[in-house]
Amino acid sequence: MVALLGIVACENNQPPVDAPQTLKLTADKLTIVADGEQMATFTVTDANNNEVAARILFTDTKEALEGNTFKTKYAGEYTFIAEAIYSKEISNAISIVATEPGETPTPEPTERELVLNVDKTTIDADGVQTATFSTTVDGEEVEATIYNAKDNSALSGKAFSTTEVGVYTFYAKYEELTSKEVKVTAKMVIVEEEKPITLEASVTTIKANGIESATLTVVQDGGNVTSKCTIYANGSIVNGNKFATTTAGDYVIYATKGDLKSNEITITATAVETGLDICFVDGVTLTSGWYDVNKMAAGDNGDTMMCWAAAASNMIQWWQDRYVAYGFSLPQGAVTGAGTKLHTGTGFNRSYELALMDVFHSQWTNLTSGSQADFAISWYFEGTLNGGEYASNQAKPTTAGGYFSSVWSSIYPELYHDYEDGALPWLCYDLYTTCFNNYTLWGQKSGNECLLDFSNYIVTAINRGIASLTIQPGSAALHAITLWGYEIDKATGLISRVWVTDSDDQITEPKQTLLNEYKVSVAGNKIKLNGTTRYGECTVIDVIPLSGYGSANK
Repeated sequence: MVALLGIVACENNQPPVDAPQTLKLTADKLTIVADGEQMATFTVTDANNNEVAARILFTDTKEALEGNTFKTKYAGEYTFIAEAIYSKEISNAISIVATEPGETPTPEPTERELVLNVDKTTIDADGVQTATFSTTVDGEEVEATIYNAKDNSALSGKAFSTTEVGVYTFYAKYEELTSKEVKVTAKMVIVEEEKPITLEASVTTIKANGIESATLTVVQDGGNVTSKCTIYANGSIVNGNKFATTTAGDYVIYATKGDLKSNEITITATAVETGLDICFVDGVTLTSGWYDVNKMAAGDNGDTMMCWAAAASNMIQWWQDRYVAYGFSLPQGAVTGAGTKLHTGTGFNRSYELALMDVFHSQWTNLTSGSQADFAISWYFEGTLNGGEYASNQAKPTTAGGYFSSVWSSIYPELYHDYEDGALPWLCYDLYTTCFNNYTLWGQKSGNECLLDFSNYIVTAINRGIASLTIQPGSAALHAITLWGYEIDKATGLISRVWVTDSDDQITEPKQTLLNEYKVSVAGNKIKLNGTTRYGECTVIDVIPLSGYGSANK
């Protein structure tokens, strides 16, 4: 009783409840169900919207709640005030209505609330990155004023940026409402030192012909940053990342990226010869040493699709001629010389120009066209197809082949055999014959770059032996022809003419052996041949080389 009287006496000394208040008492709900479970939670704030430690008291009895929540099993209206623990200030009074379970409560009036939002709570203290504010009242956007709590200065607008590291506090005001505070942290910007850049060149020597080029690449921290750099050659800017010149000399190349400068590379452009040069396959001239097997649609098997067999026959016969010229004898069973088997039919009565054509005519199916010569060659010499059996619609042998298999182990080391099959490199490698095609090689470039790549394939093939070409006349099927020579511009390295034999260059019998001349040009990424024979204009699709005997030692 004494303690209770003391408390009452103390309470009676507090300011009246209806006096002006700086302490504000609110509740998350003003109506609850009197079920002993549902509760209202109180919050006490000061004039700056900061939460204050306080006791929640029943207004009539001044009895304090345990904590800041209220629940009851008895319906009725309960009124509360708050008393600040340290300052003893008294708040406004609010009422909580507890309704019987199942009773529909009377809608309680809601207080308007100003909410301050910010899109970023952390920004870089770089004066650039910003935190942008927005304000709503009861979910609807309003134009409130934003204040920096440090000095209560108003922001000019809705965005905040700074170059000073620290934690900044903001609040908003709209009409009579003040929002709760939000904080924005401005953190230090750590600028990492940029990694050095390194310049690399595909080659350090080129011909000064304006076409041959060195590809330049700039690497930074393992990544390609060439597109972000400027490249210089002897102080002048290089357009793009390829360097070519028509002036012989040494060129100091370097790159820059902002304030960074790369290492220097010296590229030497060598003087070039001028004029044209004509080169034929070893042992061949314009008038001798070449072969031209012509088809005639002969025999039970036919030969209409066997242009690849005619080209392979020409190439193999040339190879055997060179092998004999080295002083070796052909193994027993090898086929050589002119054809002797007479074929007769409508419009023809003759033998093939080479006996090798009879081998393919009688021992292979009459299917496919164009790029079959490399399979036919390896079948004849070794009895293998080098992966050529994967296509369902292509020609296939009916016998084992292998006419040089008894001596091939001694011949193979004497051939250049570092080719890889363009279509199946994971299966076929270290080959002496293969197929290089437009789609994955020179066709990936255009203009003179495309023609230069094609020219290099031709020059390499003829230096090592012989080659056939797969061409496409217009939109017609692919067709195989035999390449015997070329004309090249010594300054540019670009081929301007080729000499070929073609099993289809004549339509009517009797057919003659002909060496055809084609002009070479480039259109976009297509290599074009133009001549006066049956296929006057065509596109080169494949180059199929065959290494000559002794080419490994060249």
